[in-house]
Amino acid sequence: MKRYAGDPYWLTLRYRGSCAGCGREMKRGDRAFRFKDGSLYCDSADCGQRESAAFTAAAQDEEFLAGR
Repeated sequence: MKRYAGDPYWLTLRYRGSCAGCGREMKRGDRAFRFKDGSLYCDSADCGQRESAAFTAAAQDEEFLAGR
């Protein structure tokens, strides 16, 4: 699957933050899924893992429909 500059990605936090999905406080060293707008989602099945799977599915659908 081709990657683009604006694609969301997994990262290890260097600063504290809060999950945009559930509001949980995340600390330095936690794994988070980050979108281009800066929103972070924690590494739980209901938040980051769900957002990551939804993005991957949409990107794969787009590739398939584009005939790549």
